[in-house]
Amino acid sequence: MASRSSWPRKLKSTLLRISWATFYVPSKIFLCLLCAFVLRKRALKMRRSLLRTRIELETFAKLDATSRKTRRRKLKSNHEKNNFATKDGRRDDESAPAWMRVERTEMKTRFELALKEQEERLEGLDSDCEKHLYVLMHGLAGSEDDLLALATELIMDKNNVVFIPKSCTPMRSFDGIVAGGERIVDELEEFIENDDDDDDDDGQKRTNLKWISFVGNSMGGLYCRYVLTRLFERDSKTICGLEMHTFLTTATPHLGVGEFGYFDLVPGYLRQWAGCGLGQSVKDLCMFDVEDEDFDVNDKQKLPLLARMTMDDEENNMFFIEALASFKRRCTYANSCNDFLVAYETASIRHDKLSRKQEAEWATLSGGPQVVFDDVLTLEDRGLAKLQPNQDRTELIKKNKKIVGNERYTKFMEYNLRSAGFFRHVDVVFPGPMPIAHNKIVALQRNELTAKWFKEGEIIVRHTANYLKSDIDL
Repeated sequence: MASRSSWPRKLKSTLLRISWATFYVPSKIFLCLLCAFVLRKRALKMRRSLLRTRIELETFAKLDATSRKTRRRKLKSNHEKNNFATKDGRRDDESAPAWMRVERTEMKTRFELALKEQEERLEGLDSDCEKHLYVLMHGLAGSEDDLLALATELIMDKNNVVFIPKSCTPMRSFDGIVAGGERIVDELEEFIENDDDDDDDDGQKRTNLKWISFVGNSMGGLYCRYVLTRLFERDSKTICGLEMHTFLTTATPHLGVGEFGYFDLVPGYLRQWAGCGLGQSVKDLCMFDVEDEDFDVNDKQKLPLLARMTMDDEENNMFFIEALASFKRRCTYANSCNDFLVAYETASIRHDKLSRKQEAEWATLSGGPQVVFDDVLTLEDRGLAKLQPNQDRTELIKKNKKIVGNERYTKFMEYNLRSAGFFRHVDVVFPGPMPIAHNKIVALQRNELTAKWFKEGEIIVRHTANYLKSDIDL
């Protein structure tokens, strides 16, 4: 009887094996071939994109201030001819998905009131009063209103002038660091030129700019590093004639994304496959803008853009480290935990990974937002001082070609960036279970919902503003 009852189970098992061999195996082979075909197409697109980025970088580097001004006027003229209003009255370059449009929030109102109060205070003041220009740059898919909390704190001082670029908002930030950076270069130069031409009846400038500082949030910090290099004047150690004061970033992926934080859970080849379809900016951040067969540590042209942005390139007149070293002080703000997009290591320029135990301790701290570390770190503090500047630097790059993305360059990039001088590091914590600290560090408030989630970050924003307005040397 037992043997008879086993026959149905054996028959069922046999039928399942046949169906598995008939459908599952061929479908898996088909999917593998489909993926290989898609990856091949993406590889061709990547190769063309890489070539275009190299050509743009070399072409832009050869333009002087006069050539940039001529190109800017030409582009502006063409834009005015081709830019027609849409049905709802907005211009083409202002079009954005509904979920990205910024609503009028309490933060927007506070900023406008502070700006009005500043204008009232400026009336009757001496026009020769020296001013400090702060350039605030948002990140990927960001808005010019993302840093309003910091801008509101800064313009409380009558001697501060805040400039927020608008040329990379919100969807125009996906075309790469080089393309977006060039737009910001043009926009900033035009702003300073207009300021120079803005005279009163006595021929005196209404705002006398003397210092310039850069503040970049998320990918905006990489935009700033590119822009300041393009506008850097080596002879005078200035930017557009202004003294370089402070370079500060908040949650900026200086070492790229992919190896650290939550993205480390995804295998490298899957990150590469997904990153190739999300635009040039994502490929730049993941350092997939070069292919494995192009990898050559001795050829700068075959290094990823972020790796090249940690080196001085005299041939192309791009002095990334020399420009960064010319600031009076450099500072990074990093989320020690709960940042889903930009992990602590890359935001604080540390190539070694943070222990999950330490991260868990920070995430479970009692109380609200707080600073857990605020000090200056040097190459000696990081154990990188024994290396020779030009001989052993390339030895920091991992030669294993199975490693993808930024994993092979992190130590190399940290050493190069820290060779610019002292960095002040401010590590902050937003305790809790939710990994949404990336927007809290700047108190992003686009609408009522984001204001409810991220408003507590205003405590850290005030800490940032107090540092920017302080006179400490580091």
